[in-house]
Amino acid sequence: MSSKKRSKYQLILKDDDINTFEHVIYCLIEYCNHNYYQAGQCATIVHSTGTCCIQIGWKDHVEELYDILTAEGLELELVKHTKH
Repeated sequence: MSSKKRSKYQLILKDDDINTFEHVIYCLIEYCNHNYYQAGQCATIVHSTGTCCIQIGWKDHVEELYDILTAEGLELELVKHTKH
């Protein structure tokens, strides 16, 4: 399938009262290839605003990350990416 016809998706991390900053940062570094600074910023944004987009990509890739991060205990939402 051509990439022009494929849809991209966003993986949205949601705030919870369970996971520590350290665990969220670890997961973003380990599975989403964020660097420490980027992961820390995402964790802070989630804590402050309730959500943060942590990844945008093709559905199959984002779904795989969703499954992995959900298994790690993170609360996520998968939404179709809309271009601005």
